[in-house]
Amino acid sequence: MINEKVVKNTMWNSAGMLIYFTCQWLITIFVVWLSDDFTNQGNLTLAMSITNFFYVLAAYNNRSFQVSDIKEEFNDSEYVLSRIFTCVASLLLCVIFVFIVEFSTLQRTIILFYMVFRAGESFVDILHGIDQKNWRMDYIGLSMIFRGILMLVSFVVFLWLFDLLTAVIGMAATTLLVAIFFDVQKTKKIAKYAAYSSKKALLLLKKCLPLMLVLLVSTVIVPYARFSIERVLGIEELGIYATASTPTMVIQVLSSLFFAPLISLLAEALKDANKKGFLKMFFVTFAAIVGISAAVTGISYFWGEWVLGILFGEAIVPYAYLMTGASIVAGLTALVWFFNVVFSAIRDMNGILVCVLIGVIICFFGAEVFLTKYTLQGANYIMIISQGAAVFCAGIRLFWVIKSKPGLFIRQEDL
Repeated sequence: MINEKVVKNTMWNSAGMLIYFTCQWLITIFVVWLSDDFTNQGNLTLAMSITNFFYVLAAYNNRSFQVSDIKEEFNDSEYVLSRIFTCVASLLLCVIFVFIVEFSTLQRTIILFYMVFRAGESFVDILHGIDQKNWRMDYIGLSMIFRGILMLVSFVVFLWLFDLLTAVIGMAATTLLVAIFFDVQKTKKIAKYAAYSSKKALLLLKKCLPLMLVLLVSTVIVPYARFSIERVLGIEELGIYATASTPTMVIQVLSSLFFAPLISLLAEALKDANKKGFLKMFFVTFAAIVGISAAVTGISYFWGEWVLGILFGEAIVPYAYLMTGASIVAGLTALVWFFNVVFSAIRDMNGILVCVLIGVIICFFGAEVFLTKYTLQGANYIMIISQGAAVFCAGIRLFWVIKSKPGLFIRQEDL
């Protein structure tokens, strides 16, 4: 029965994520098709890169903590309250940032409305944590399908009729509408809302601070490298790089299908002291991500020009050489996400924080040097080195923890 429940929920979640991320991927294609040059793609990529940082603050990475909170240390009301606080705080911080850093008025406005879209995603995410904990991932799947299709349609229509800014506003509006009229209505049927304590909500944020810092540090490398492209080489060069690397997003889309159900399964393996099951899930998922990455990297190397030519036309074909490195970057990024999930389950956030911080330091000191020397290919080089260092350190740390902490796989009642 449990296996049947897991399979059913995984199928709903996978279908929803596949459609949602495919729609996000199609947006990066349509923005090129419906534009005269790569400037719109550059501005959209800039907004995505900047808001990634603030999205982490909004999401706070407590979905993993929420789903694995088997003892129900915090109730659903406190999780929702904490997410409302982080969403508001992240929006305000984003406003401050875009007026401190030198951007054009158009870029500022696009970034801010894209942040509204990301804040909506973040709020929905905490509701999905309640759904997942109650094994109602059909709600999650349907939400992602609705949001993905409406987001794509509104973006394409408004970009075609008006401009990029209006298209981004359309994305934000459709996300908020689905959140209000679908996610909130469905989740309140199963949520165990109770009297909440603002003090406990703040305690939750304090407990999850290491989780947030880990995700924050983990997501810095790729956005910082892309932000550096805009600063060193210009907005159109950023658009070119983003366009050439767009097909490689399939690695992260396919890899992410494993992650949501994996959090619950890893938590159950730890609860049941099932070391063999835990390690099996780790190695199978790791191998799947590596396999997907290797396949896409091979396609990029041998048929990259053909793929880009079909998707975007001849103008981007001279930059097909960027695809191979971008595929490796996407694969390493997916592995960093995977290690975040695993380390969240074993509650060793300080360990993974140090590992990814090593990669960030390398990126901070090397991005401008590599971009200056190797131009756009330099972005691939610095991200591969940085993410590769983080993955290597995380692998060593994980097996050290498993070997040196035998109590990790001992039932609580046996202590």
